[in-house]
Amino acid sequence: MSEAGPISTITIALSCFIGVISGGILSDRWVQRNIRGRVYTGAIGLGMTIPALLLLGFGHSFVSVIGAGLLFGIGFGIFDANNMPILCQFVSTKHRATAYGIMNMTGVFAGAAVTEVLGKWTDGGNLGLGFALLSVVVAVALALQIYFLRPTTDNMED
Repeated sequence: MSEAGPISTITIALSCFIGVISGGILSDRWVQRNIRGRVYTGAIGLGMTIPALLLLGFGHSFVSVIGAGLLFGIGFGIFDANNMPILCQFVSTKHRATAYGIMNMTGVFAGAAVTEVLGKWTDGGNLGLGFALLSVVVAVALALQIYFLRPTTDNMED
């Protein structure tokens, strides 16, 4: 498994690139037919990270690590490519930089909290279970995103 680290890093990076490109194209086309197309595209990406986290948590083979990397990378790429476009559907141009900064800061704080929790789970020998439990957190975030994000325009104006 010593190869898993570098190979999974490369897998995630390349698959994230694929996710960003495909997620952007899908979102741009879908929003022309359905105003919630960007939200749904982001939700698809976020949803793809759930089985990735489960594979990381419960998988014990090289194939499961690569599969998790592919799913996570593509899913995160799709999700990440749509964050700012979704934000533009709700926040006017006057406040976008502030809103995006707050959104990024929240992500950094959440990442720090997850790192802390995963560290404790690692110390207790439960890292796999920790990754699997994170899929529940992502599922809740996904449900909240689909339920609450109801844009009325593709580009909020003042």
